[in-house]
Amino acid sequence: MKLLKWLLAILVVAWAGQYLLAMVAPNLIMEGVYFGGAKQGGYNQLVVRPVPDETARSVVRPSPDLLYASCLYNLEDGPIVIEAPIPERYWSMQFYQMNTDNFAGITNQRADSKRVGSVAKVTLISADDDPANYQGEVIQSPTDRGIMLLRASAIGDRTQQQAALDASYCGPQGTPAPAH
Repeated sequence: MKLLKWLLAILVVAWAGQYLLAMVAPNLIMEGVYFGGAKQGGYNQLVVRPVPDETARSVVRPSPDLLYASCLYNLEDGPIVIEAPIPERYWSMQFYQMNTDNFAGITNQRADSKRVGSVAKVTLISADDDPANYQGEVIQSPTDRGIMLLRASAIGDRTQQQAALDASYCGPQGTPAPAH
């Protein structure tokens, strides 16, 4: 009977421990990415990453077939604007909150292929803001802090995709995007 109690106790502690780990680990990982990225480029500005190789770890398990750019955002001082030209081959703009949940995304695939050749212009607002107060494409973030990730195909000639990332912008609303 004593052995049964010990086994039950071990199972309960193991279950509670894995549940706690599953709840806490994503937040801790994102905090590390967020503050590590802030040292490299700061908040509310786009950082275009070099083509990843086997040593690259600014993105967890980066694909050498993709080009990456990211914007660590902080909406405490107000909305930010993201502008990104959309090339023909694979391209994606994804938004992640601090627990690693992907809450919004734009792509040039399938039904969104009509976006090719245009510029995605997104105003990212906080959960407290009213989307009706903004014009154009508005995405409401469930948290004030998070990461926007741009990805584009790096397979073959990547000139157009690299130019699209290089011409992209992330910054506070009302701040003009730099001319490229």
